[in-house]
Amino acid sequence: MLKTVMKSSGRILACVAVVALLTGMGCINSLMFHPDFCRGGYGESTEGYVDIGTNGVKIAAIVLGPERGKKAILRCHGNAEDAANSLFALRYLARRGFTVACVDYPGYGLSDGSPDEDGCYRNVHCLYDWLIEKRGFKPEDIIVDGFSIGSGPATELAATKPVGRLVLEAPFLSAPRVVTRIRILPIDPFPNLKVIKDVKCPVLIIHGTKDSVIPYRHGKELFKLATEPKRFISVQGANHNDLVFVMGAERYLKEIEEFARGEAGATPSKEKVK
Repeated sequence: MLKTVMKSSGRILACVAVVALLTGMGCINSLMFHPDFCRGGYGESTEGYVDIGTNGVKIAAIVLGPERGKKAILRCHGNAEDAANSLFALRYLARRGFTVACVDYPGYGLSDGSPDEDGCYRNVHCLYDWLIEKRGFKPEDIIVDGFSIGSGPATELAATKPVGRLVLEAPFLSAPRVVTRIRILPIDPFPNLKVIKDVKCPVLIIHGTKDSVIPYRHGKELFKLATEPKRFISVQGANHNDLVFVMGAERYLKEIEEFARGEAGATPSKEKVK
C-alpha cells in the first residue's frame, strides 16, 4: 500500500514539475521583457530618429552625433528603456565627435513586433549593418555597449561580428540565472557565459557591488570567462539603476570615451570606484 502511494505521489510530483517547466518556457518572454515599463516615449519627429527596417517591418533607432563620427557607439538598451531615453548619458559623447546609436527591440519604443531573444539579436544586427552600409563605419570602429538585458544582444553581436570593443554594464551570465542561479530550463536565453568566450575584442565590464537586480557576482564571473584583453570596474555601493549616478557621470563618460578611443588599457583591473 505504501509503495503504491509513493509511486502515485511520485507521478503527481513529476507531472507538476513538467507542467511548471512547460509553463516557465511558455512565459519566458513575458517574464524577461517589459516594454511597457519604458519611461516616456518619443515619435518619428524626435531628433535622430530613423527607421532601419525592411520589407515593411519598422525597426526604430535613434542616431545622434556626426553622420560619420570618430567612432560609432552602438548601445543595446536595458529593459525599462527605449532607444531615445537610453542615449541620454551618451549625448555628451555625440558632442565629443562620436556617433551614438541605439535600436528599439521588437515591441519596444516604435519598433514593430513582440519582444523575444531572436528579435533582439535581429534588430541589433540591423543597426550594425546600417552603420556600416549607410554611414560607412568600419567594423573595428564600432564599439558595442550593452546595459542589463542589453548585455545579451551586445555580447552576441561582438561574438558573431567583428567589432572594435565591447562594454558591458551590469551584465548577467544568462537571463534565467539572474533568478535561478543555475540552469533549470531546456532553454537558456541570452547565454552570455557561453558566448563571451567567442568575443575577440577588448572587453570592459562595469558593475555595482550592491546591484539588487543582477547580482554583482554575475559581472565578476563573466569577467573571468572573458578572454584577454579585458578590464573590470567595480562601482562600490552602486545598485542597478543608479550605476552611473554613484560612479559619477563625469567619470563614467570619461571611462567610456577613453576605452572607445583605445586610450584606456583593457587589462585586468582591481580598480574600485568610490
